Amino acid sequence: MTTTNNWEKIIRRLELLMRLKSFPVAFKMLEKKEELDEVKFIRRLNHQATLCQLITLVRNFDWTVGADIDDFFSPMCPSIIGMTDLPEIYKDGTFRSIVWAKTRADGKKYEESIQRIPSGKYQAVVMAPLVYNPFEPDIVLIYANPAQMILLINSLQFENYEVMKFFCVGESSCSDAIARCYLTQKPSLTIPCYGERRYGHAQDEDMVMAIPANMMEKALAGMETLYRRGIRYPISFAGAEQNVESAFPFTYTGIDEIETIRGKGNRLLIGLTGGIASGKTTVSNMLEDMGAHTIDFDIISRDVVEPEKPAWTKIVEYFGKQVIAEDG
Repeated sequence: MTTTNNWEKIIRRLELLMRLKSFPVAFKMLEKKEELDEVKFIRRLNHQATLCQLITLVRNFDWTVGADIDDFFSPMCPSIIGMTDLPEIYKDGTFRSIVWAKTRADGKKYEESIQRIPSGKYQAVVMAPLVYNPFEPDIVLIYANPAQMILLINSLQFENYEVMKFFCVGESSCSDAIARCYLTQKPSLTIPCYGERRYGHAQDEDMVMAIPANMMEKALAGMETLYRRGIRYPISFAGAEQNVESAFPFTYTGIDEIETIRGKGNRLLIGLTGGIASGKTTVSNMLEDMGAHTIDFDIISRDVVEPEKPAWTKIVEYFGKQVIAEDG
């Protein structure tokens, strides 16, 4: 079982920008339990466990773990990830009404609200720290605090913006994160439930997001851009009792100045961008010939922040070497 993606590069950068304290988890469902034997460095527990315990062994213990139906002590966990059907005593609300719901009717409604991967297709699950390129995951689980999570949400929304909707069934938070992500193929954020905190050791401040593996590069690209625009974790405090005008981006406070520059007539402000040989300069020259005023930020960039020049040096000294792109 292999992967062609360089997950290490993506995850190491994400860990740095988010300041994560536990490993992002590669999560993969397997159609045959025999496939577990193909996973390098896999560990199988010699006792039955819960799904959230296995996740913790990956994200905090740095283990690669696998399990089939016989490795879970209750049908609750494997039924959520599609490895078995739910017994009738659960479906009719009896189980939930023992603790989590007032009546069997409430318990039945509770159980019906829980998202589950349809059973019959999968026989096993494997998880590992994604940074080691263990295999190609279906989804990635990231545990972080609310401030880190809003940065991750901002990053996912940066391109092709979409409102994110998140759910909480109460207990069985693996349904909200894992199963819902599988079924919708969209990122799913939730609050770890009581069980995940008691048995899986999720901390008071922890939240969990499941992200389709094919969206991880999009998340990192958005985060890199936001980082260069000053949106970072830890979030710096501007001061609740201070005049924070100077801490706001110029676009919040400089609209009047932009209007002054642009004017009130039919003048149009155009931004041109493109790589080498894209025609950007040609179009810029054409606009100049038509009487347009142009500002070439490429020239400004080369003159002001060319590598090793004073401005470049000061920027690196202030923000750190992590702001330097791979090409310098």
